Amino acid sequence: MTVKRMSKPLDCNPLKISQPLGGVLALQGIYRSMPIIHGAQGCASFAKTLLTRHYREPVAVQTTALQEMDVIFDADRNLEEALEAVLEQHRPDCIGVVSTALTEASGTDYAGKVKKFKRDRNPKDTLLVACSLPDYRGSLESGFSAMVETVIDGLLEQTGRRVQKPVKRQINLLPGSFLTAGDVMELKEIIGSFGFDVIALPDLSTSLSGHLLTGFTPLTRGGVPLDAARQVLRSEFTIAVGSSMERPARRLHNGAGIPYRVFNGITGLKASDAFFYFLQELSREPVPVRYRWQRENLLDAMLDAHFYYAGVTAVVALEPDHLRSSVAWLEEMGVEFNALVASYEAPCLRDADRDIWIGDFEDAERLAQSAKLWISNSHGKSGAARCAAAFMAAGFPIVDELGAYTSLTVGYRGTMELIYKAGNRLIQREENRHASSVRHE
Repeated sequence: MTVKRMSKPLDCNPLKISQPLGGVLALQGIYRSMPIIHGAQGCASFAKTLLTRHYREPVAVQTTALQEMDVIFDADRNLEEALEAVLEQHRPDCIGVVSTALTEASGTDYAGKVKKFKRDRNPKDTLLVACSLPDYRGSLESGFSAMVETVIDGLLEQTGRRVQKPVKRQINLLPGSFLTAGDVMELKEIIGSFGFDVIALPDLSTSLSGHLLTGFTPLTRGGVPLDAARQVLRSEFTIAVGSSMERPARRLHNGAGIPYRVFNGITGLKASDAFFYFLQELSREPVPVRYRWQRENLLDAMLDAHFYYAGVTAVVALEPDHLRSSVAWLEEMGVEFNALVASYEAPCLRDADRDIWIGDFEDAERLAQSAKLWISNSHGKSGAARCAAAFMAAGFPIVDELGAYTSLTVGYRGTMELIYKAGNRLIQREENRHASSVRHE
């Protein structure tokens, strides 16, 4: 099918989330890391606010706090001062410099400054990288993927790009930005059940999954340690989840000779079957009994819920990878679509079987018509209410529900939970419509 775009001068109630926020999110999955947003103070405040409201956890981020005079005369000075302060005061294991539209449009050579700083200071124990993430291109998904790719480049640079002897039965997991912390933990457990040791990069399951660690630190409090991250260069295989993570997986293949497989998503019966079949073939081990039972549970759930999905039409507005993954399980339930809206034109959308709109929530509302189900982040809730559609929150950010970051959406169990969640929203919608139509004398 085709990728379409509304012709209008501005976005209304944008679906797109900025690339720098995606880069900051990726770095939250590396232990003792510190993202530095090279831009205005508001860029960091925006990212920190949304991430904190969604995950309800402290978020590590610093900024160079550029103002007009800094950009005109010497923005590099602010960056150097920020790097010096972060290294001396916090001694992080990983520093990621994230550009913004301000520094990209002004032509600041921040990447050259970071290289010079590394030559002068030689921070051997710290991984220092710079990633180009202007706000006017891409979205959260592309920023997340680009930062993971940049970190892999930094790891390859530290090891001299030497192909190392692989560690037997060690697997890399590159989870896409649309996976929750609960999803990453579930995938680690599934892969591990086939006898593999798993290294997730980044690993949000141990950083933004909710914990009560004592004490304060301005750095990330969980995620994959840098020593473990270096071991991704010695794995036997890489599993990437989401088309956006193919570039990081390919970078590992080209730089360290590690073969890879990309799964567009692991939600839905067909996608989950493909994932388990792949692991069975790779490991030469049978599927553990608990996952066979989970598959039976999913089939029963699909049977139980099919009546409530009959004749349902939906609007889905998400990041591209998340959109494709969601469409897969909704199609299995017989759902038809009024509109599919993505945040930006990702390469994976060109292979889609349905028309995809690149737009905002105003476009989604215009296309919704008589849709019964609306799936998007929290910013689409008011549009769903105006369309009288059942609203199911998904993606980022979700600011008015508890536990969104630990919810499960992958594998047999995650698919079953999604079917129940959306089904319950549809049941509630019908009850509300019935109650509003009844008149009491």
